[in-house]
Amino acid sequence: MLTLVARLRRSGRSQQFASAFVARIASAVLGFVMLLVASRLLTTYEYGVYVFLFTLGSGLGLIAALGQQNLVLKHYRAQDGVAPHNDALVRYNLGWLGGAVAAMAAVSAVVFVAEESLPDPYHRLHLACAFAAVFALAEYLQSYFRIHGRIWLALLPREVIWRGACSALFAGAAFLGLLGGATEAMLILLGLLAAMTLYQFWHLARHHGWDSWRGGLRHPAKGTAWRGESLLFTANNAMVAVTAFLETVIVGALLGMEQAAFYFVALRYATLVNLPSAAIDTVSMPMIAAHFQAGDRVGAQRLVGRLSLASFAISAAGAVVMAVGAPFALALFKPDFAAHTDVLMVLSLSSVVIAFFGPGASLLTIGGGERYILVANAALFSVYAVLLCLVAVPFGILGVAVANVVWTVVINLVLARWVRAHWDVDSRATAFFTRRAWAPAPAAPPAAVPQAAE
Repeated sequence: MLTLVARLRRSGRSQQFASAFVARIASAVLGFVMLLVASRLLTTYEYGVYVFLFTLGSGLGLIAALGQQNLVLKHYRAQDGVAPHNDALVRYNLGWLGGAVAAMAAVSAVVFVAEESLPDPYHRLHLACAFAAVFALAEYLQSYFRIHGRIWLALLPREVIWRGACSALFAGAAFLGLLGGATEAMLILLGLLAAMTLYQFWHLARHHGWDSWRGGLRHPAKGTAWRGESLLFTANNAMVAVTAFLETVIVGALLGMEQAAFYFVALRYATLVNLPSAAIDTVSMPMIAAHFQAGDRVGAQRLVGRLSLASFAISAAGAVVMAVGAPFALALFKPDFAAHTDVLMVLSLSSVVIAFFGPGASLLTIGGGERYILVANAALFSVYAVLLCLVAVPFGILGVAVANVVWTVVINLVLARWVRAHWDVDSRATAFFTRRAWAPAPAAPPAAVPQAAE
């Protein structure tokens, strides 16, 4: 571990890791502040509508990005001398994103006209569609600046400034009597996110040109391959979006909205334990992708082993801290939430499991396993959805949380199997010891090195 820290300091990556940790922690804290402020300023019903529109818009936005945030991470070359390749890739990305944003804006307009006949809250769905259009572009820009190592530009606008400004404007609008409900809250979210996204796009346009969004739907050499990968990434992102919200939906449908409200808060707290993994992935995935692009399996294994161990150790320590502070943290939202501390502990264990397996799922998306991860998710997720319905009523929210841990272990084992079979890379934290991740990389003959899928 000391060797890893020393290498990061020499390579200048230590500042990026520190920036990623600070930004991710600030994002999590400000996200909770935003939830608290909204819950205090809105009625219970309007707060529920706000959460519904925000989560729906986020999920739609993740899908509407059409996998371009994954495609740029996989194929963008950070080294010098490949500017034409990178310009063509970014043009291709923005061509797809431009079409997606236009489509979501059109859907928002159609829904706005048609939804007057729908009951509340469905007559406000146009806000979720408009939010999704901006969110899709924001997702892509975050991945783009991660590749360049510009961590603050990748994370600060959306993860920190946007969340903090939303809380401040919520309070200001309520003070002035302008925050009537979820509609006004969503308009504030949408306006500020659009401003942050335009600021990031201005930086991208300075590098690639203001006309970089034109004519990018085709590429003479790699258009077919990139299109296939984009569709696979989109399908996988749709699965991720459904997975993120299914548990809360099932809890609400089968156990009631009070239980769903607690489970939503508990999931957000559990993500705090997984912050080290998120911060490490933010900086390390471009580094790992560079090893894959060069066919350097040994270098990728050494890097993955070290980072997985660091992520697991920090997450495990975070779970212990969460166990101590959970009753107080849950009581911030509602006093009776503290009675369900055991559920938060189980969900925190799920986050530790994710950290133990390291960047397994991300390795598939940059290592040629897009189709495998889609099939695995689709097959296993259908079983998981049935399991949730079976355990929710007899075992309550604790049963749902235990099912979450089982799902996390199974899906990570399945994904890790592909990475080991195709790249001979073990992403688990134990790989630091079993794969001698501290040893220098031996020279591998070029003919013996597998090539990453283009």
